[in-house]
Amino acid sequence: MHSSPSGRPAGEAAAPDDARLAALRDYVDVTADPPRELQAVVRLATRVTGLPHAVVNVIDEHLQRQLAAEGFERSECAREDSMCAVSIGVGGLVHAPDASRDVRFAANPWVDGRMAQVRAYAAAPLLTPEGLALGTLCAFGPEPATLDARRRADLADLADLVVSIFDRERRARRQAQDREAVEHARRAAETARALQAGLLPGALPRDEAVLLTARYLPGTDGAEVGGDFYDAVRTERTLVLVMGDVQGHSTAAAALMGQVRTAVRAYVSEGHEPSAVLQRTNDLLCSAGTELFATCCLLALDTDTGEATVASAGHPAPVAFAPDPPRALRVEPGPPLGVVPGATYPAARHRFPGRSRLLLHTDGVVEWPRGGRTDGVAVLERVLREHAAADPDHLADALLAPAAGARADDAALLLADYAGPAPGSRESQLALPGDTRAVAAAREHLRVTLDAWGLVRVADEAELVVSELVTNAVLHTGSGTALTVRHDPLSACLALGVDDCSTSHPLPRGAGEDSLSGRGMQIVEVLAERWWVSAHGDGKTVWAELRVA
Repeated sequence: MHSSPSGRPAGEAAAPDDARLAALRDYVDVTADPPRELQAVVRLATRVTGLPHAVVNVIDEHLQRQLAAEGFERSECAREDSMCAVSIGVGGLVHAPDASRDVRFAANPWVDGRMAQVRAYAAAPLLTPEGLALGTLCAFGPEPATLDARRRADLADLADLVVSIFDRERRARRQAQDREAVEHARRAAETARALQAGLLPGALPRDEAVLLTARYLPGTDGAEVGGDFYDAVRTERTLVLVMGDVQGHSTAAAALMGQVRTAVRAYVSEGHEPSAVLQRTNDLLCSAGTELFATCCLLALDTDTGEATVASAGHPAPVAFAPDPPRALRVEPGPPLGVVPGATYPAARHRFPGRSRLLLHTDGVVEWPRGGRTDGVAVLERVLREHAAADPDHLADALLAPAAGARADDAALLLADYAGPAPGSRESQLALPGDTRAVAAAREHLRVTLDAWGLVRVADEAELVVSELVTNAVLHTGSGTALTVRHDPLSACLALGVDDCSTSHPLPRGAGEDSLSGRGMQIVEVLAERWWVSAHGDGKTVWAELRVA
């Protein structure tokens, strides 16, 4: 008895048809031209059997498809009319010396004269190594004939050769598909990287007090673009550092990343403080109805004074290091952007009295495959300690080195080397009550402060400006206020800021001769070199700047 290449006895029952059809789709591409070698096989089949006709058939759900034929023109026929469809259901090699006398075939249209008058018939199944029949190699003739064991074995061997030809073609198709997949992945990766590069800032702002160094390391598991982003925005008084991460790796994530970065940059440029920027960006994302979310952290650094304001939307806190040991800056994170409508984002204030280095990063910098129980945050802190004095490029490369292997997530970082506050810069703050007592308290504190700083010559103008700003805050917000006085000797500027709990911006208004209000901001405009508003999460600060040279 002839056996298949898998060792399955030829007479064993056929496998379920769904598995056989799946194997047929895998081995044979019926839409392509049949391999030319099949014609040589059917020609050889007529010689080894002595029968005038031979054909390679495959049987799918509906048709018998003749891939190569000898002695007649190949064609197709319905599966229910196929003698070979019956044969693969029997299993093993089928031999009918006279098909008209065989109950399996006597009523078949290929036998009874409707399509042909087949008498001698032999069919060897085209068996895969798993024993699945793709079709048959069959030989037949118009006269009864009996094939001896040798001829039947030769026909079965030729059937195995047909399967080998199918397998060769299948492997060639797979190799071509693999090459195409690799090329597609390469093109997709290039497109993703180009998209990512286009969404990230082309250049970071240059600042005399802060040297910025950024790195972005794309994930290597897959070609989809990630959602990590960084940015830096220079405002009138602060340098705002931004680091964020949009959920997922897809073009949708990249698109949302572009929207978030644009929104953050716009709100920062309008003068909003970090808390307000995150609150407004969150409201924007929630109203857009996106299913994705983003984490984000902002650090606004006043380079003149070393004052920094930090706010976070579910993002890792910035790390300060050098000359002090690495430490995460204290900040109470709010929820990620786009998750909780109306969420607020508490701000934390820090001061850097001298030269300092700061790091903002995404979680891909500390979350990467690692052996043992090594903590990625511990690795980050060790690198910061060991390379604290290194130049920024070397330090940035060292920070990303542990994450440089295979990883599912992107990694981004932003290093800031801060030279420290301007020499001789000074600042004084005073909390004020929310009523008319605030004006007198502010005037008294200002007089004492300016006297101590040797700036009595501008005290009258400064006192009038502060009086108007505090009066405006008390009358229009009815809440507690705070006064900030800053002096920068290098720029010869005195900045006066009054906090309140209203988001409404003051506007100079025309006032008649008998008007009792509307003159405050007009007076400020006349006396000050310039004035501006800095918004924060629960209100604003109105600033006015005077020249003291």
